[in-house]
Amino acid sequence: MFWRNNQNLWPELQIHSATELGNLMRTRREALAIKQGDLASSAGVDQSNLSKIERGTAKATLDTYLRLCSALGIDLLAEPRA
Repeated sequence: MFWRNNQNLWPELQIHSATELGNLMRTRREALAIKQGDLASSAGVDQSNLSKIERGTAKATLDTYLRLCSALGIDLLAEPRA
C-alpha cells in the first residue's frame, strides 16, 4: 500500500502494517496541528480508539482507516505486486 498526500508536500511511502499507518497518521496530524479529539470527531472515531490506532496498539476496520486518512488529506493507493 502506498501513501500520497493531496498537496504533494510529503514523499510517497510504502506502508506495510497498520502500526506504520497509525504512525504516519499521528505524524501528519501533528504536522497539521490538529488535536487528537478534533480528528476523532471529524472522522467519527472515539478519541481513545484513535490514540490506540496511532500507537499501534489497536487495529481498526478499513473504513475507519479511510475516514481518518480522508480527514488528514492522505490518499491510500493499492497497487498489484509485480
